[in-house]
Amino acid sequence: MPVELLSTETAAALYRVRWQVELVIKRLKSLLAINQLRARKDSQLAELYLQGKLLYAVVTEKIAQRCFTKALTKMDGPRALTPWRLYKTIAEDIKSGLNACFPKQERFQRDYLKSVSERPRKRSLQSLPEPILGMIRQCRELGVSRV
Repeated sequence: MPVELLSTETAAALYRVRWQVELVIKRLKSLLAINQLRARKDSQLAELYLQGKLLYAVVTEKIAQRCFTKALTKMDGPRALTPWRLYKTIAEDIKSGLNACFPKQERFQRDYLKSVSERPRKRSLQSLPEPILGMIRQCRELGVSRV
């Protein structure tokens, strides 16, 4: 491209706009944990997780656009806010709504706990030392309810 076509200042300003793409990716990671899939890499389950999270992102975006049109300014003018807090609030509302629609059922409790459990690791998760556990058992045997 000839230098006469685009000034250095304009090229620099245009380059800075590309940062907005990075911010969208960061928002997807922080709000939706889009980079944390609880499935093996390149598996069908990982693909399903990713598609679900992307659908969640689109729904969040659509709600923000519909409800807060004036607050979400485009890149073609001065901006008053970044959408991060707005999206965070909407994402939490969606989660609450989904949890209310689909309460945890006892028959799925074991599967649910398995899905949210830590993956195997070299170091075991911390727990109380055995002498303390023994003291708690003794207190319970003596009828002490608060330990």
